[in-house]
Amino acid sequence: MTINRLNDPGSQEARPQAKLIARVAADGATSDYFLSFPVPDPAALVVCAPAKLVLGDGTVLDLGVLCAPTETTWARDRVVTLAEAVPVHDGQEATLVWGVHTYMAEVLEAAVGTAATQAVQATLSVTPHPDQPLVVVVQGRVAHMPPRRRIRLDGDAGNYEFWSPAPTTKSAGDGHFETLFGYPKPGEYTVSVDLIDDAGYWVETLARQTFTVAEPIADPLSAADAPEGLSERTESQGPEEVAVAALPPWLPFRYARPLWAWARTYTQPGGTVVSRSLALGTYLAIRQERMVGGQLWFQTGGFDWIPAAHVALLTPSDLRGVELAGVSPTPEPEPEPNPDNLPRGVVTATVLNVRSGPGTQFSVVDQLRYGAVVVIYAQQVVAGTTWYRIGANRWVHGGWIRLLSNQPPDPTPLRRGIVTADVLNVRARPGVSADNPPVDRLRRGAAVLIYAETVVAGATWYRIGVDRWVHSAWVQLVAALSDADPAACDPLQLPARATPPAAKLPVGWVVTSTVNVRAAPSTAAAVVGTLAYKARIDILEERTVAGQRWYRIGNERWVFAANIGAARFKARPSGIRANERWVGVNLSEQTVVAYEGDKPVYAALAATGLPKTPTVRGVFRTWLRLVSRRMSGGSAATGGYYYLEEVPWTCYFYSGYALHAAYWHDAFGRPRSHGCVNLSPYDAWWIFQWSAPGGANSPAVFVYNS
Repeated sequence: MTINRLNDPGSQEARPQAKLIARVAADGATSDYFLSFPVPDPAALVVCAPAKLVLGDGTVLDLGVLCAPTETTWARDRVVTLAEAVPVHDGQEATLVWGVHTYMAEVLEAAVGTAATQAVQATLSVTPHPDQPLVVVVQGRVAHMPPRRRIRLDGDAGNYEFWSPAPTTKSAGDGHFETLFGYPKPGEYTVSVDLIDDAGYWVETLARQTFTVAEPIADPLSAADAPEGLSERTESQGPEEVAVAALPPWLPFRYARPLWAWARTYTQPGGTVVSRSLALGTYLAIRQERMVGGQLWFQTGGFDWIPAAHVALLTPSDLRGVELAGVSPTPEPEPEPNPDNLPRGVVTATVLNVRSGPGTQFSVVDQLRYGAVVVIYAQQVVAGTTWYRIGANRWVHGGWIRLLSNQPPDPTPLRRGIVTADVLNVRARPGVSADNPPVDRLRRGAAVLIYAETVVAGATWYRIGVDRWVHSAWVQLVAALSDADPAACDPLQLPARATPPAAKLPVGWVVTSTVNVRAAPSTAAAVVGTLAYKARIDILEERTVAGQRWYRIGNERWVFAANIGAARFKARPSGIRANERWVGVNLSEQTVVAYEGDKPVYAALAATGLPKTPTVRGVFRTWLRLVSRRMSGGSAATGGYYYLEEVPWTCYFYSGYALHAAYWHDAFGRPRSHGCVNLSPYDAWWIFQWSAPGGANSPAVFVYNS
């Protein structure tokens, strides 16, 4: 038995290998035209170019932009139908003009692949590896294989092996094959056994088996979906619910990571029954908070609990892409009114579901316990029942909310300030004590309005709302209120950051910590400025000097291209419809561009797969859309382990590969992932919302090297 991995199966020339085949119908009056591709070279670029089929009578059929298959899509796209039932004309046969290359048709009297011997037989078995997660054992037998033929075992994720009974055999033979295929992500895959000729072209598929690569770890304990409210209050009053400030719509949760390996979670806040031990690589979503005995607890995405002191809160990236010129801008979400001036209510049910919309037909996104205090932003009657909106896409049944008397609004604020701490606790009254826990947290840069101040234990405290106090040492006072609109200073009404003005392709972002701006495209030119990581630039001109590429970003302002992730126009592949919404993922530049047909509408930085876990290349379509989902993989014992709760704005486009938000890092513009296309929370949310009108299989995704 011999397993041979093919290191260089395809031509390295600019001309892509392919055969144009004309299959003549039985009556000889019409032909079908196909383009057949050999096994691709995984190191080669994805060849995409305009194509047209020129018939013998001079008729030209425009085929759009034709793309060669990749090592991942070859099993599906190895033979492409170009035209069917074309009348046959005497004289010169049809030719394919693909980019700058021309292909002459080979005329067949039978369908593609029927020239293969029918005596070849194969068996195939795919089973999970008993000891290694995300690995399967592939084995089988081939009988009566003709000479100068090979078997290609395709693992459906860019992984494959070649097999032949003996490298020098000159007669038919048979034998047993066995190998291991590893997968960076769980999901459904198909292993196929393909017979190929000595030039690498497909002859026939001998066997195929579809299987599921399971999650490497078990799900954590999950809470049952409780009814809308329990009429009987439990004997225990339960712990105290902690009010949490509303998040922007692109951040459905707050997130945290354990401070040390194997930190424990518990079945109840303040409890002693261990639910999980968390390996490094675990990131948690925070569903709600609760005070127990003066200690703050977080409920995780797995519905168990962890002390707040055992985790570090994350600050997701504030990176935003850019809407492109000529596109109607995406409206900024309507800011929530100041909750200090809104009615409040208290939960009277033991467990109350929080739903994504008003009505039981909407999914449960959270749960509240007895005594939780909520702010009511709006109400709506559905089927005779009143529902209250308590946050962005958060609704509760009004029958289980007891309204509290509304407090009078604050007087005119005196001053305004900016938070200078990474995280600043907001407390219900001034001072730090066990009976005065944090009721909220503000991030660095948040703007606050200051209504009053007082001194407690020698420290000055600022009141920034009704029962909302912060330590003054972490608030920098800024200009007087008369210099700006007071409403613009309210941290509860400010968006995270204004969307950059519309631009035109190409655009780029700085992907290194800093980059020098020079007066000319040369490292010898004077430095006239610097740009920091994530700074967006308009690329006005590209120039190559001494073998190095430079971008002009202004008058006598140049930056070295290697420090920039550039988003450029990419022609729509023929496999994507003219009215379809699709996303082009440029692996070389680590950028994405969203298109409506041939019109680019949005561009952003991305972080795709690392060399050992590359992002699959080719043309795909979304097969599953999820607002959020847990993702996991790798092994805590052998490395590469990750466990990510409630990853938001997920569009699975191939097996376990997806476009999704990455809340756990801010390193966009460089490969980072286990194969998925990581986007900032805002960019993933934008693409998820924009592509929704395209249906369940939107967007299409084209992953390529530039």
